[in-house]
Amino acid sequence: MGKLRKFFREIRNEIKIITWPTKKQLITASSAVIVILLVTGVYFAILDLIFSRATSWLIKALGVG
Repeated sequence: MGKLRKFFREIRNEIKIITWPTKKQLITASSAVIVILLVTGVYFAILDLIFSRATSWLIKALGVG
């Protein structure tokens, strides 16, 4: 039981020394993540569209499907 108590005491001490971001930093970082996710999503959606159309065209051109 002593080890468990020591473990939680150390956790509490570590949490006290964490430098938490300010509200402005949090909003800025979150906004950057959201923008990057949106740009990446659009990029992959366009790639998916290109490859699916190219695959369909190739299948029709070869007379496979």
